[in-house]
Amino acid sequence: MDALAEVRKLVERASRAFRLNEELSHWIELSVNECAINAIQHGNQLDESKEVLLRISSDGDTIEVIVEDQGEGFELADVPNPTDVENLLKPGGRGILIIQSFMDTVEVTGRPEGGSRLRMVKKIQNGKQSDRR
Repeated sequence: MDALAEVRKLVERASRAFRLNEELSHWIELSVNECAINAIQHGNQLDESKEVLLRISSDGDTIEVIVEDQGEGFELADVPNPTDVENLLKPGGRGILIIQSFMDTVEVTGRPEGGSRLRMVKKIQNGKQSDRR
């Protein structure tokens, strides 16, 4: 969890390099932060011997973020819906919902060596987000 400050710095550097506007940069940072926290807590079970890999790239039309953990893996369909009545008062469980509400594509796949790979894509136009959010 100590590395989250470094994650924020990486996202800030990427946002500047990709010339993203302030709003888009904020939502990318929030999505990456939520994903990194999930990878550390739920994926790697706070095991400090395990790593989380983060890649951020852009082709000018999209921002692609890949976060990989070394945990047991999970299926996106198995994540409880935080808007269901039985989950409304639970203190956690909203990270995936936040990510899905902002990003245009959210995919989870298993890694051959174990763990999960979460890929997020956001369409951009001249540093501005697409209409979806």
